[in-house]
Amino acid sequence: MTIAGFTFTRMLVERKSQAKGAVNINSNIGVVSADEIDFVMGAQKQKGIKVLFDYRNTYTPDLGILILDGEIFYLSDQKRHDDLMKTWKKDKKFPDDVMVELYNIISVRGALQAIQLSSTVGLPPPIPLPKFTRGQAQGQTVQQPQQKGKKG
Repeated sequence: MTIAGFTFTRMLVERKSQAKGAVNINSNIGVVSADEIDFVMGAQKQKGIKVLFDYRNTYTPDLGILILDGEIFYLSDQKRHDDLMKTWKKDKKFPDDVMVELYNIISVRGALQAIQLSSTVGLPPPIPLPKFTRGQAQGQTVQQPQQKGKKG
């Protein structure tokens, strides 16, 4: 199984108002659709899957929204490909190992793009960033912020 391509097809970021008080950021990643495609690399032709996704951060109370849509080109051997497409057509999802792989790449690339876009329009970053304290500015080790509610 290989991710052969990743592209954003839509980027929308909108700040509706200035932040006043506590800001909540609700994040959501979804696989919207999956279609069989012919993937051509040089003289070789192989069946692949084009997966459309939606990465979304909603800032509340009514502060703004950030939406990233895109597509992932996914390749696997022919038997696995047939099994994946059969599962998708039946359940509108893939097996857990494939979903984890897709969600991981969407999450990482989406978060990186979302940090840049949110900064451009003045929204808080969608993930906690490290903060320096006075002692850390003098060359001490930086501690990463703890994320609440996540288990490793």
